[in-house]
Amino acid sequence: MTVETFIIVLIRLLVPVTILRWPLVGGVLSLIVDALDIVLVTLLDLGGVWNYHALDKYLDMYYLTLEVAVAQRWEALPRWTATALYGYRLAGVILFEATGIRVFLFFFPALFENFFLFNAARLQFLPTYELTPRRLAFWLTVLLIPKMVQEYFIHYRRALDDVVAVDVIEDVSGAILDWFRDRLRPLVDFLSPLLKKGR
Repeated sequence: MTVETFIIVLIRLLVPVTILRWPLVGGVLSLIVDALDIVLVTLLDLGGVWNYHALDKYLDMYYLTLEVAVAQRWEALPRWTATALYGYRLAGVILFEATGIRVFLFFFPALFENFFLFNAARLQFLPTYELTPRRLAFWLTVLLIPKMVQEYFIHYRRALDDVVAVDVIEDVSGAILDWFRDRLRPLVDFLSPLLKKGR
């Protein structure tokens, strides 16, 4: 194991432990670390990372397993829903690992994570909002739509396979700075003569 792999794995193992104490914050932090790990892979140059796509799936299932463990404390309907969604995604990951066919990850979407964060937020901010079967169906549909779009582009179309995360960050930040520069230029042009006269 390289130093680079060790650092990334350590971060991906330690951050999700927060889920056990603070489900919503820990879940969001784990999601962020999962999203940014590819940036670390790109930025760190400490020996490379061995087969990171496979390692990433195992690390994802690690923090999702912590989330499903926390979900066992919930009332029956959200607990069983979370457990079923977790099992469904796990089946997709097992099929993917056994066959190497990535499209399984599309047909077995990671809706569990979205539902976990939704219910953790509901419990923290709206504890009196009862999750009835009808409301559950509505919210699962709302949560599934963006998840399927994400799964489609990542696992079916494989749109991000050749994207370098650091390049994307530089392009986006450059576009944002250019936008602000263009919007502020008239103000700077207007204020410059006034500031010079004030001297």
